[in-house]
Amino acid sequence: MSNYSSALVFLESLAGYVICGLVAILGFVVIWLILTSRIDLSHLLSEKDGSGASMSRFQLLIFIFVIALSFFLVVIANIKILQAKGSYDHLPVLPDVPNGVLALLGISASSYAVSKAIQHGAGKSGNGGGGADVRTGGGPGDRPPGGD
Repeated sequence: MSNYSSALVFLESLAGYVICGLVAILGFVVIWLILTSRIDLSHLLSEKDGSGASMSRFQLLIFIFVIALSFFLVVIANIKILQAKGSYDHLPVLPDVPNGVLALLGISASSYAVSKAIQHGAGKSGNGGGGADVRTGGGPGDRPPGGD
């Protein structure tokens, strides 16, 4: 730490604590709003039509939390390793995210997007009123309405 002034180290620590405090306060406010039922979580994982739980939405939620927490733990472990070695000659850097993790997250997000596209397409097709007009009426030999 000989390369850094003590005022800069204090400022960095103070900024870190202030940011952590603000995030903690925001988290407590959100939890309080959830507990007082001002934020409704009953439809967080359900389908838009209320037919049940969305497995793709649940899978995406779990993957994001697992990857985010794992990345956070790897960053903390790297910082602790550098502090244990006493090597303060370079700043710790964020670790590289393996391509396999990004691929799994992409597959999970794309499965959610595909399921939403299938649901959206299913709502507009079939006999549900979004297809071609069915013209009825008139007898044999009558002209169709609206033209030849």
